[in-house]
Amino acid sequence: MSSNPLQLKASYSRLNLAESELLDFQYLRTLSYEVYGAASAGEVLRVAYDIALKGATRLAYIQAWAEQGRHNAEKAKVALAKGQRQTARTSFLRAYNYLRAAEFFFDRHDKDNFDAIYFESVAAFDQAIALFETPVEKIDIPFENGICMPGYFFKAAKDGQPRTTVIVSGGGDGHGEEVYFLGGVPEALARGLNILLFHAPGQRGLLHRHPEQAMRADAEVPFGAAIDYALSRPDVDHERLALYGLSFGGYLAPRAAAHDTRIKALIANAPIRNFYDLLSRQSQEAREREGTGGKGAVSDWAWDAMIDNYMLWNNGVRTFPEFVEKTRTYTLEGLEHKITCPTLVLSAEGEGPEAVAQAEQFYKRLHCPRRFYRLSITDGADSHCGLNNIAFTSALVYDWVIEVFAR
Repeated sequence: MSSNPLQLKASYSRLNLAESELLDFQYLRTLSYEVYGAASAGEVLRVAYDIALKGATRLAYIQAWAEQGRHNAEKAKVALAKGQRQTARTSFLRAYNYLRAAEFFFDRHDKDNFDAIYFESVAAFDQAIALFETPVEKIDIPFENGICMPGYFFKAAKDGQPRTTVIVSGGGDGHGEEVYFLGGVPEALARGLNILLFHAPGQRGLLHRHPEQAMRADAEVPFGAAIDYALSRPDVDHERLALYGLSFGGYLAPRAAAHDTRIKALIANAPIRNFYDLLSRQSQEAREREGTGGKGAVSDWAWDAMIDNYMLWNNGVRTFPEFVEKTRTYTLEGLEHKITCPTLVLSAEGEGPEAVAQAEQFYKRLHCPRRFYRLSITDGADSHCGLNNIAFTSALVYDWVIEVFAR
């Protein structure tokens, strides 16, 4: 691609480890998981320096993160052999996160190796969760045509008692495993909440297994299957089931809640009322930034990879115009009044005027009990979904869930 048709804004805050705003955000994304042991500032800075020395190319980025991930995986195995479970757990978590970063920009057309590095990262995550103090189950959620959606069920305790449970969904460019960090699952477990994570159509774990399972507008169908599964478990309280959507999950989760009253509380972190308008107007914002001396929609390999992997591949389309046309189906307009459960809306001020406006419009059109919170630079949480202060953002979410169900 000779130039990029859009440049989505994610944050006011920047690490300035890369000239590309998108690439810099990916460094922030990887570093932000340090709060849960999945990164260290020293390792992230070392990798960024190594990538810069090698010309900041796509291949350099992939290789540097993969090498750092495998280095941590080896350290984890040595620690585990010595019985050092906590050290092994942290090293496996870092191995997962760094391999995830490598896979994020991998050339999806090199399918065998693309699949291989994804499953290598998942293997590291699975070795880490086997060392958790709270129980975790790998699950398969029955879906359509004999296909199962892979996921995880994190239990707050081993007593088997029915508890408040939150189903957490990321967006189009996230892993179900990554949502453990992005969704602040440790904060939920510390508050006595169960968490269910899963890969819906268009999301990594399902796409790598079933490439035909592209993103779909009718989120209530796969989410309905996840709700069926949750309510089949004796350790889930049927009257205290919440749904938390982040990023594009800010479309998926509200869409599901509008069609399924079994959801008793909803959290929309960066709700998207109209994805087509969001893309169109943020593209215009980018052009205006470019015209006033900003970076604007400057072409770089990270944006080319982002478009190919997370707009075309996960939506099952071949061209950018096809993707744009499909975004017309991703709209919550006219559905807000169907959401009857208490709803918390989060919006980060650094995401750009259109994203902020859509979150406010969604909130104002709700007829249910509701609350709005602006994630601000003052809180160090101005980045997309409050990524740069996950512990703070997640505390807001899970404290609100407890408050809602305490009523």
